[in-house]
Amino acid sequence: MKLHACPYCASSVEVIDLGGGHVCIGCSECGLGGPTARNHDVELARRAWEILCARMCSHCRKGLIKHFTERIRELKAEVESLKREAPPA
Repeated sequence: MKLHACPYCASSVEVIDLGGGHVCIGCSECGLGGPTARNHDVELARRAWEILCARMCSHCRKGLIKHFTERIRELKAEVESLKREAPPA
């Protein structure tokens, strides 16, 4: 399981056992930690970390912006297609 580096200090991150069945992904260098997952659910903690990274990390945001830009183009093309197919009012 490859994790994005810390969006704050770019150090590598690891799974942190918080006790009581709670885990999170966090950075041991700067202390930034992702949302907590219960029942030792490392996959949920990993997904939460990816979401956090996508919102904070400029590298990840570029990919997110590209994705949304492409999706907006697709939706605009769909709308134009529907307009051409619609009978005149």
